[in-house]
Amino acid sequence: MTQQLLDHDFFYRGSAPTRVVAPHNREDAIQLIGQALREGCVVVARGGGMSYTGGYVLAEDSRPVVMVDLRQLSQIELSTLSNGWVVVDAGVTWQQLHEALQPQGLRAVFGGPLSGLRATVGGAISQNAAFWGSGLHGSAAESTLGLEVLLADGTVLRTGVLSRGDAGRSRYFGPDLTSLLVGDCGRFGVKLRIALAVEPLPAATDSASFSFEQPINLLESMQSIARRRLAIQQVGFDPLLANVRTRRSSFADDFRTLSKVLRGSGSTLKGLRSIAEISLAGRGFLGDAGFTQHVMCEGLDAHAVDSKLAQVRRIVSDLGGREIENTIPKVMMATPFTPLNGILGPNGERWVPVHGLFNVDRAQEGYRAYLETLESFEAEIAAAGITSATLFSAVGSTTTLMEPMFFWQDELEPLHFDTLEDKVIKRIPRNPPNPSARNQVAKLRQAIMEAWKPLGVGHFQVGRAYPFAASLDDVQQRVYQQLATTLDPHRQMNPGVLGL
Repeated sequence: MTQQLLDHDFFYRGSAPTRVVAPHNREDAIQLIGQALREGCVVVARGGGMSYTGGYVLAEDSRPVVMVDLRQLSQIELSTLSNGWVVVDAGVTWQQLHEALQPQGLRAVFGGPLSGLRATVGGAISQNAAFWGSGLHGSAAESTLGLEVLLADGTVLRTGVLSRGDAGRSRYFGPDLTSLLVGDCGRFGVKLRIALAVEPLPAATDSASFSFEQPINLLESMQSIARRRLAIQQVGFDPLLANVRTRRSSFADDFRTLSKVLRGSGSTLKGLRSIAEISLAGRGFLGDAGFTQHVMCEGLDAHAVDSKLAQVRRIVSDLGGREIENTIPKVMMATPFTPLNGILGPNGERWVPVHGLFNVDRAQEGYRAYLETLESFEAEIAAAGITSATLFSAVGSTTTLMEPMFFWQDELEPLHFDTLEDKVIKRIPRNPPNPSARNQVAKLRQAIMEAWKPLGVGHFQVGRAYPFAASLDDVQQRVYQQLATTLDPHRQMNPGVLGL
């Protein structure tokens, strides 16, 4: 990994580390990180680097900074599958985990974020995350059963089912420290191994897509379906995001996707039927679809899935929705981890999101607050050439995720070029630096966070972007600060993330 990739993520820029270490295995990691800590260095762990919240981007520190590239920690231990979990090294990608479990007829209950082609398990658990499986099972935290974490004093803390190392132990024996260390962004230690719940692959799957004229109906539909636990996954797009998605892909991409739909359909006849439907729908299948909802269901057999979809259709119909071609969920289910060309807009624009996690009774207020914030910035947005679009998703039965995204013309970072496919790099324009637009996007994101704060909003991948510590009351602040001081008295583990 070159130095020019290490002082920034997809939005934030900071100071380059003094040196980089890339341990080959857990034992090597314990030795190298322990040595850096004994030397008084600051230690920052990095996984796949697919971040936009400054999780591994440090401000200048007077001490030497050692960045730990954990991607070579890549062991997957399958001997615990009969117990219902898999143990993986922190550097394993979600795509690698998917490929290792599939021949066993299994998958991780939380299957990883959409960036799973490069995102690592350790990174996602450190940030907490949502997507594959989240519609039914919630975030990554709910399916994390144990951790092995290197602490600032050089010792290894084991939690949950990993409490006795490879000997294993029931998770349920007094207080469990696992959840406390999920979503810490590496502030409390460096994750080395993670135990994740697994489940059998579904016997039958199907999907449906719908359109609503108003976002309030989309949100009510998602929440009603989630409460009834009918869908393994739900995602919604506002009209602008649907347009971005269809403009982003090439017809060569379409052809590869269609072949994956055929391979993943379960039967040749069903696959050919799906390909015919997608091909007939073409690139204009969304048309003026409005706010679209895409629902993915699973079951023990086709009858069970049909029953779930029948209930979904009744919910949607009662809320005034209409069914449209289900191209998007078919493609998503066939290709859960795609090349990460979505880190740019369709014409090579810079991209950055801001997201919020809302209790279901606050989601509509959250969307209204977002729109009001956009309106208050209308002149600045127009002057800077900023465009926006929004994604919605259900995270379990209690939470709605809302993710506005912003696009603007600007110079790309080395991390963009390291992540994009070569064919995309060849065709995108090379824009000059645009710091004024970038600063305007930063102000806009901050204003949205402030507008959401009174609604009790939560956030994944807190990093240095979201105000975790500032959201705590006095008692909570004291407990977290005491915890940080106990685990890391010299503030060597990624200081500053979480606001701690």
